[in-house]
Amino acid sequence: MSFVANEVIKMPAAIDFVKVRGSVAGVGSGGTTPYLTEFTYPTAGSLYSGGLRNPSILANTELRPLKTITYEVGLAAKMFKNRFGFDLALYTGNTKDQILSRIIDRATGWSRAMINAGRVNNKGIELAVNGTPYKRGKFAWNTSLVYSANTNIIKELNDSSVVLVTGPVGGGQIVAKPGGSMGAVYGRGYQRAPDGQIIYDEKTGWAKLTEEVIYLGNTIPKWKMGWTNEFSYGQFRLHLLFDGQWGAVAHSLTHYKLAEQGKTKNTLPGRYNGIIGNGVIQTADGKFRPNDVIATDIDEYYRSHYGQDNAEGSTFSTDFIKFREARLDYSLSPRLTKKLRMQKATIGVYGRNLAIWSDWPAFDPEFGTLSGTDIVQGFEIGQFPPPEPLA
Repeated sequence: MSFVANEVIKMPAAIDFVKVRGSVAGVGSGGTTPYLTEFTYPTAGSLYSGGLRNPSILANTELRPLKTITYEVGLAAKMFKNRFGFDLALYTGNTKDQILSRIIDRATGWSRAMINAGRVNNKGIELAVNGTPYKRGKFAWNTSLVYSANTNIIKELNDSSVVLVTGPVGGGQIVAKPGGSMGAVYGRGYQRAPDGQIIYDEKTGWAKLTEEVIYLGNTIPKWKMGWTNEFSYGQFRLHLLFDGQWGAVAHSLTHYKLAEQGKTKNTLPGRYNGIIGNGVIQTADGKFRPNDVIATDIDEYYRSHYGQDNAEGSTFSTDFIKFREARLDYSLSPRLTKKLRMQKATIGVYGRNLAIWSDWPAFDPEFGTLSGTDIVQGFEIGQFPPPEPLA
């Protein structure tokens, strides 16, 4: 449902168009993966020609399709003779009975079980702003900004927690809990004092680690933004696109492995004279004092920070800003294209993934790790550099 206000109400001369809209939508889905409700025996493949093997996924004969109901309101406007405009949308939605593959104890004979997840609430904002800041003669500058933010909260769950994905080291896992959010990363990490400082061992000087997994962050960014600029002069056109995200984390197996082997710069301090870790020592009476213990076994010191028992040490922010795309075009004149018996012809140079600004230790924080037929977020494993096509 929408209402175009400028067709009914007299607007100021500067406003060209105003539309208010609202919608309620309901959708359902059962997914496209077959045999989730029936017990089947997959082929053993080359392991045993013509044979079958036990299934690894526990089917759910009572699996229900997910249902999502979304409410959205929006406002769009254009003004100053269409040289400035925006489109704002606010939404909230509830997804019930989301179909998830839950990791279970292998002692059951299965590795995963299909479940309905309960109820998840999503709410967020989407804003698009566009304009022409400068236009004179043959030169014009058009720009647009797109911003989106989303928050999801698990309102209901059939259990106190559900492990959805496990990482390679440090007890890393993505866990769903009531009151939490989808994409929450847990793993073993540092023991910390009440003020957040790392606690070190009073004898060895190594960092102390938790026995249980702790919350490390979320794989889903809090917001994303893209900024497009287009400059045109006569028959030339330059297109530039920057984008970025903020508020998510992920575990880097590349960093863990390189740091464990002493191949990263952050493992250089202390190699010859030992090192005192930045943190505190817990005394026998439960109080804390600044750490003054020199760690002389540097290999074990850095293993306590970045080794396979510490998921937190190799968990980093995936915030980034990217120079995503650039394109320079030249359009041939109609007079020339007519001689060539063409309606239109454009010659251009194009590049993508040209630069990135990020504290991510591997190649690209915008990664996806293949696990069978799934793309797993949150755990980078042996990442390759992203392609940088030029054409």
